[in-house]
Amino acid sequence: MRFRLIACALLLCSACSTATNSPAPSRHASPSPTSSTFSSARFTATIPRGWRDATGDPEAVASVGAAGQVLMLLTATSTSFNEHIDVSVAAQPVADDQLAGYLQSVAQSGATNLSAAQPFSLEDGTGIFITYNLTSTGGTLLKDQDMVINHNGDTFDIVLNTAAADFDAQVAALQGILESWKWTS
Repeated sequence: MRFRLIACALLLCSACSTATNSPAPSRHASPSPTSSTFSSARFTATIPRGWRDATGDPEAVASVGAAGQVLMLLTATSTSFNEHIDVSVAAQPVADDQLAGYLQSVAQSGATNLSAAQPFSLEDGTGIFITYNLTSTGGTLLKDQDMVINHNGDTFDIVLNTAAADFDAQVAALQGILESWKWTS
């Protein structure tokens, strides 16, 4: 069972002033008013304008609640809500023919309005994604886009977690990340 949704909902509805209002220590350069590049041992991607790298903030990373290792955590700077995009590697690889079931397991954590799984392209590979809604403990309607792709024997989980009212604007930032994505290993 994936506990990520519950943790994400708690993250989004908490004040979490450390992660949203003050600069967090980071092993990556803080983005300038224009976009900058996120680099890890696994991939690089452009950090969109209006987002900051919170990967070096252990508290923010822990609050995402990913079952695997968080490789990237970006937070939106222009909202009072703690909206974020995280990339993690699943603790155990998921076979290609089981990715849809893996994504749909979010319903066990209270997700509603699950879309049908749809394909997406990421550099030289293809994964699948779904969108769904959650309600935060504070009553805010959330909308998530959860994407999974296998690469070099690992399952990467890419999640946009945002208030439903902000989804259209924030999904554009996610698309920019995907378009700039380059595997490094």
